[in-house]
Amino acid sequence: MTMKNRSRMLAILMAGAVLAAQPVLAEEGSAAEGISLEAGSAEAAEETEETAEEAEEAPAEEAEAAEKTGETTEEDAAVAAATTEQQKLNTAYTLALNAINSEDYEKADKYLDICFAYCDASTDPTLYADLLLKRACIDVIQEDTDMALTELDAAIHVQPDLADAYLVKTQVLTALGEFNDAVENLETYIDLTEDTTLYETVAQLHEANGDLDKAQEAYDKFVEASENDIPEAGFQSALYSMESGNYEEAIAAFEAYKDDETYGAGASYNIGICQMNSGDYASAVDSFTASIDNGGEFTGVYYNRGVSRLMAEDWAGAAEDFQTSIEKEPYVDDARYNNGICLMQQGDYEGAIDEFTTLIGDGGAAAEAAETEEAAEAAETEEAAETEEAAETEEAAETEEAAETEEAAETEETEEAAEAAETEEAAETEEAAETEEAAETEPAVVNDGAYYYRAMCYGAIGELEAALADYTTCIDHGYDLSQSYYQRAEIYAALGDAESQTADLEASLKYAN
Repeated sequence: MTMKNRSRMLAILMAGAVLAAQPVLAEEGSAAEGISLEAGSAEAAEETEETAEEAEEAPAEEAEAAEKTGETTEEDAAVAAATTEQQKLNTAYTLALNAINSEDYEKADKYLDICFAYCDASTDPTLYADLLLKRACIDVIQEDTDMALTELDAAIHVQPDLADAYLVKTQVLTALGEFNDAVENLETYIDLTEDTTLYETVAQLHEANGDLDKAQEAYDKFVEASENDIPEAGFQSALYSMESGNYEEAIAAFEAYKDDETYGAGASYNIGICQMNSGDYASAVDSFTASIDNGGEFTGVYYNRGVSRLMAEDWAGAAEDFQTSIEKEPYVDDARYNNGICLMQQGDYEGAIDEFTTLIGDGGAAAEAAETEEAAEAAETEEAAETEEAAETEEAAETEEAAETEEAAETEETEEAAEAAETEEAAETEEAAETEEAAETEPAVVNDGAYYYRAMCYGAIGELEAALADYTTCIDHGYDLSQSYYQRAEIYAALGDAESQTADLEASLKYAN
């Protein structure tokens, strides 16, 4: 629950209902004169808490006293009992408000229980509905939404015009993602209170539910009902048009804000988005640039300008934007991928390969070869170490043969330790191998397209085997099979493998259909 909603909830909780006045039974000046209770009074709380604890016994004691003295009639006794119950109700209600004010909801629940014992829907429907509403608000604050909805429905059943019940129910339904029901309840609240400012919230609920047309209608009601001009009204309407795909209409609306000190940078950015989605890439570049020049630091402004420049085949400009996006924006993988394409288009194949390899994470065929060579060197080093260790072991054996019994025992302990160390080392080696195997099973592939374009770069610089490996990966992953087979056929042709070339060309033709 947001702080704003919580504050509203507390305000509803603290709102006191109109309680029935206590009848005065005794003559003027007697001790039975009524006590006036004010909601939220600390002094009243001290006086009335004791009354609430003792009130359960009061009716019986009064009746017994009346019977002994004979000073009251049965009618007087009934009135006296009713007076006592009303006082208990008033007392518990005031204590409940005080507990709510101090946010002691457990104590508030206890006093509300006392209130429910002396109030029901038939005797005082207004107060009963108010009690249900307060209990519901406490349940919302304590995140018991199911019980809160049950109590709110009961309150509305008793008092259909209890506006705050609809408002609280709107908050609960919104939190549950039930936007249609939330809108229905909020519109009922608006009808009851004539608070038309909440049509803006209705618009937001429709937007969250994906119904932008209804969102626009609700927002128009909000603007129409407002007594003052709303500076952002046209801007918000333009946003709804843009999100609905009405780009020309949105551009026309945003144009009115391009020179606005507050909305200018945002208007230019959104115009750029509309132009880019409409295929007007050159104009989109100008709009994104205007947004940047006006101090707009919108997330995606460099990436989107890069995409627009790429589509307009401004490879150098696009590469510059994608590099900035990599450094400043969260679209790192996409920006890196597009940057690789731009570098490839400019003939910087090595740079493009680096970008695509970073995305793929496998190092490529060249890296694989380097790893193989490194593994071979490591194996040679290990073999030399084993040979040296064997020589040392043989020398140790000769020494052991000549040693005394105690010395031999110590050597035996050393051998046991060595065996344990070898066992541990073998276990670690096996575990490392399993980890490496798991990593090979699940390659860190970000984009299969990275394999495809890296293969093209490898082919361009003559690394045919590396290109062949990447095209094969594309085929294994089912990526653009017609083109992947065709490009691999070209590599087979360059390698002089006519049979494989023919097979791939036939496969390409098959998938093209």
